[in-house]
Amino acid sequence: MKNKKLLNSVKQKLKSAVIQNFLSFDADKLQEALGGIGLEAGDLLMVHASWNPSNGFKGRPAEMIQAIKQVLGSTGLLSMPSLTYQNQSSSEFLAEGKPMDVRRSPSRMGLLSEVFRRNRDVLRSLSPTHPILAWGERADEFVAGHERVEKPFGMHTPFSRLLEWKGKILTIDAPFSTITFCHYLEGRIADNLPFDLYEPEPVTGVVVDYEGRQIEVPTRVLSKTANRLRRDDWLEEEMKRQGVLRCRKIGNTRLMLADASAMTEVVDKMYAEGRSFFAAP
Repeated sequence: MKNKKLLNSVKQKLKSAVIQNFLSFDADKLQEALGGIGLEAGDLLMVHASWNPSNGFKGRPAEMIQAIKQVLGSTGLLSMPSLTYQNQSSSEFLAEGKPMDVRRSPSRMGLLSEVFRRNRDVLRSLSPTHPILAWGERADEFVAGHERVEKPFGMHTPFSRLLEWKGKILTIDAPFSTITFCHYLEGRIADNLPFDLYEPEPVTGVVVDYEGRQIEVPTRVLSKTANRLRRDDWLEEEMKRQGVLRCRKIGNTRLMLADASAMTEVVDKMYAEGRSFFAAP
């Protein structure tokens, strides 16, 4: 056992040395890489990130967030998901009856999201299941009204605005399957699926708003059938074939950027051709 622990310790130190000396990058290099895959000043950007200490970034999460903000500039808008649960479905979370406190409930969507949540001037939408964080130009408008719709990914939500405002989606060491915008795309073809995308009845979720008031929010949750039949890898492969996903590795970090409009066109084309990214029931 001692030898095994010693070997693991040596391996970890060797890995850290390799990353530090050969696979590290600073904020300037990150900004250069983001620009190289198509991020521009003034963009609306939704980020899905999986922070880990071996990503090679020479800085803290707050410094990575600041680097992204600097690329977007004063006219840009940065957003991130801030779900307050993980490793369970929305239905399971709502069944627990826990409120989503817009000021206090931590984001369980990774360290970068939680650090971003604590930034000054960051707003949060009032969805009990899929609250979205936003900073920058029109942030208040971007998150507005999320508590007034039953479908958290539907029309009049940050996800529909991501398309309407020609937004972009960035993953940082996060898999394609984390892109929540795909649920909005599912909704576009929901009427033509051979099963119900959502469970038939809404479930009541509770949100504590900025004034400390508890608000009951009827929320539709994705059906168990949809979750079972969804094939994210099929959609990802199609996106790759169509050249929609722009990828780059910097240091020990993988970046992927996609336009919400281009992603939507791919799904619409798949539907027009009779193809789907759900398995047969």
